[in-house]
Order: sequence, then C-alpha cells, then structure tokens
Amino acid sequence: MMTYNRIFALMLALVLIVPPAFAGGNECTVNTTLEEDTPLSDTGICAFYSIQQGETHYHSAYVPPGSSTLFVNLNWFVPQQSLTLKIVSPSGSTYAYYHDTDLDGNKDAKIRTWIPSPEAGTWRFQVYGETVRGTQDYTFEGTAG
Repeated sequence: MMTYNRIFALMLALVLIVPPAFAGGNECTVNTTLEEDTPLSDTGICAFYSIQQGETHYHSAYVPPGSSTLFVNLNWFVPQQSLTLKIVSPSGSTYAYYHDTDLDGNKDAKIRTWIPSPEAGTWRFQVYGETVRGTQDYTFEGTAG
C-alpha cells in the first residue's frame, strides 16, 4: 500500500511540475535577452523568460500593415505571483496597462488579449515583476494576424 501512495505522489508531482516547464511546446523559442528588437520580417514572438521582484522586461513585436489582430499572451503559471503588462503602440502611446484580474476577473496567472485592427509598426511590451518571490518563469507571445 505504501508503494502505491509513493507512486501516486510521484505521478501527481510530475503532472503539476512538467506542464509549466513545457507550456507552449514547439511554438516558443528560448530567448534570454531582456530587451529585444523583432526583425521586420517577424510578425510575432513567443519565448520563455524568468523575472524577479521589481524587474521590468521589454519585448516587441512587429505588426505588418493590414493586420486584423494583434494577439498578446502572458502566462506565468503561479497565481500567487503577480506580473503586470504594459502595451505601447508604435506611435508611442500607452495602449493598455493590465494586472492579472483586469481582463477576466480571475487571478489565474495570465493576461491574454486581442487588439483589433492594430496600428502597423513595432509594438512594445513591458512585463513587470509586481509581486514575485524568488524567480518566476513566464512565457510571452505577441503575434499579428
């Protein structure tokens, strides 16, 4: 009986730990640069990062003319931690500033939004470690469609 309990506990631990480590599957690339410039030929980014309390990470995504939507997705997997997202349009104005609960009312460790008819050019994103104990991994995606 003790062996089954240990096996169950190990399986449960793997289920809880492995998905966040591999979230996004093959869709993302690893990028450790805190500031990045997206090439003009790239219409989106998706990458894994780590952030600490009080740090700000800068990301960007190029939106080609005629794009119908800009999809923005920030996930950090641990609802007890808190990250914020600031979105700045190519013209330099702040499009939005989000906390975890702003879009869906849930504290679910993600900020996901769509910007309809986005302005063409390079959009800038600031991810801020608002409440982070230790280091928090996160994924960020900005994709024009």
